[in-house]
Amino acid sequence: MNATVSNARCLAREGGVTARERLSDYLEGADVRAAAALADASVLILDAQHGEPADVLDAAVAALSRAGAFARASDGRLIAVATRAALDDALAASDERAQRALHELLRAFDAAHARPSRVRLRDRELDLTERAHVMGILNVTPDSFYDRGRYSGVDAARARAAEMVELGASTIDIGGQSYAHWNPQIEAREEAERVVPVVEALLRDRIGVPLSIDTFKSSVADAALAAGAHLINDCSGLSDERLAGVVARYDAGLVVMHLKGKLNVRDAAYPYDDALAEICGFLRERTDSALAAGVARDSLIVDPGLEFGKEPETDLEILERFGDLRSLGYPILFAASRKSFIGRIFDRPAKELLVPSLATAAVGIAAGAGLVRVHDVEETAQLARMLGAIRRDGRRTLAIAPAMPRAETPEPARRSTSS
Repeated sequence: MNATVSNARCLAREGGVTARERLSDYLEGADVRAAAALADASVLILDAQHGEPADVLDAAVAALSRAGAFARASDGRLIAVATRAALDDALAASDERAQRALHELLRAFDAAHARPSRVRLRDRELDLTERAHVMGILNVTPDSFYDRGRYSGVDAARARAAEMVELGASTIDIGGQSYAHWNPQIEAREEAERVVPVVEALLRDRIGVPLSIDTFKSSVADAALAAGAHLINDCSGLSDERLAGVVARYDAGLVVMHLKGKLNVRDAAYPYDDALAEICGFLRERTDSALAAGVARDSLIVDPGLEFGKEPETDLEILERFGDLRSLGYPILFAASRKSFIGRIFDRPAKELLVPSLATAAVGIAAGAGLVRVHDVEETAQLARMLGAIRRDGRRTLAIAPAMPRAETPEPARRSTSS
């Protein structure tokens, strides 16, 4: 018999598992810390959006290099490959010029290597440690691109919301304005008249999950929050400067989405030099504005805005690099359900896009999304539960049946004995 060849493996770190966690399966104590100090080297990029002078970036590069990290700077961008220990050493030994840049690298490193554990929505809270949560889409418009007005009445909306909760939705996102470019924007008063009665009815029904309002208008947000809604999902990236203050007044949750261009308007093209750099910079600036307006940090959620001001090539780039968004330090909302960029890839209408929509959702959840906004609640809830079961925190509380249930089979037909 031939001698067995040694079986080598590379310890993968997908799904937010760090090198330290993987090493702890095989090593203990000081050995884990020593090995992880090398294994946790990460690639970090700092884009000097606010015009950091070149000498500031050069000073940061020098400090990182002295600490044993790789670092280069040019054209307002610093690229570093460093461990957490090297970043600490560089900061400790740097002069004042470099410290702001190094603090930002440390902030991004720590955020990228951690998952937000919860998000607070007024008096409600979603635990993000075990699995991604499903946000069910409830369009109460007569011109929805997918639902075609099926749930525009209060009674229809109530029935659909109850059905989605039964199927696994953790939140309901109520929309009174379609953002498809072929539909016009409506007045705030009409939008509020569509969504507020639905909020009031669902709260009377004791729906049991937080209610989100898909709006960018501060007056609609004010009316819906006064009626008892818990979260505002703003697809415009705070284009209404008063909206964040309204959300803060109710201590509610806020989704800040990246948008290039304007809602309900489709430009001929949407060019990007570096899509994730632009998206992360936009979201950092707008979340800082929301914090300044009084929105609680643990109530903020970010969304890269798939398809909003993007071409399919850019949407695919965002999917490939979705994990970069974790560096912002906020829970991430993933929203790609049956969107046009998927339909353009497959050359199929929205009603035929369940499977590719689930595929994109799986990519988003694996890369760190804490919430997934979808039309197909049952299928996505099963997807999220399966991916959650793979995660360490999910396995700790997983209930497993003693055996796989057997499918019910009809009794065989009896043979006739008559002649």
